[in-house]
Amino acid sequence: MPNSEIKLIAIDLDGTLLRDDHMTLSPANREALTAAAEQGVEIVIATGRSIAAVAPQVLELPFLRYFITCNGSMTTDREGRVLRAKPLPQPIAADILTYLTSLGGFIVQLYADQKMYISRADWESRGSVHLPVFHLKALFSDGDNIVEDLLARANRPGSHLEKINMPYLEPEQKAQIKAWLSEHYGDEIRAVSTMKCNLELTDRDGSKGAALSALYQSLHIPAAQVMALGDSDNDISMLQAAGLGVAMGNATPEVLSAADWVSLSNKEDGVAHAIRHFLSL
Repeated sequence: MPNSEIKLIAIDLDGTLLRDDHMTLSPANREALTAAAEQGVEIVIATGRSIAAVAPQVLELPFLRYFITCNGSMTTDREGRVLRAKPLPQPIAADILTYLTSLGGFIVQLYADQKMYISRADWESRGSVHLPVFHLKALFSDGDNIVEDLLARANRPGSHLEKINMPYLEPEQKAQIKAWLSEHYGDEIRAVSTMKCNLELTDRDGSKGAALSALYQSLHIPAAQVMALGDSDNDISMLQAAGLGVAMGNATPEVLSAADWVSLSNKEDGVAHAIRHFLSL
């Protein structure tokens, strides 16, 4: 790919753009993003987080116009307008939540209407101790995110249910849930992990790859002029949808296999390294 042909860069947050504290945007990465934007390149954030949980240092970047969130279930612009939504069907989400509740023993989060919810029981028993800072930020963004009944919240008429997340599972719990999902819903539900211990559920069309493809087509940018960077399994579809898929040095083996090129790790400003390499900055 000639360097000058890159017109859009899609970037994951955790393990990719941000440091391991899940909050810090390094000066080198900020400078590389700014330099690319000044050349007319569209910079797009593509994350498993809700928009409420995107790091402030990222949100404040003035050139960002588009955000792919909740693993591709939602695409919004800077003003909050919804450009694409692929929510979980409410009856399916309710069935899944009922099953997960019957298992018990782990935290369940519901991403609905661009907010993250947790049951009061989960919060009081586990959430305040185990949830990372950016999850806590999302929970307290409005003050009504801790609910008595997660299923009742999911069944609220007209709700868009972007994702169900279990942030901390034992291997046997994850295997059991994936087997149940496969038996009951086949390929209707996407189940991906962003780290070894979690499992994130979206509609089958709620992937970063599908969202990225829809976005660059709407902007009349061909796939060959798109670069995507990521590190986790939920990034694979995005790397495959882009003309140039870049894995971070800290990526999972599956992501490394799916990538066209491997950069440095997120600790080593791998995003800046890739941008400067391919844009000759």
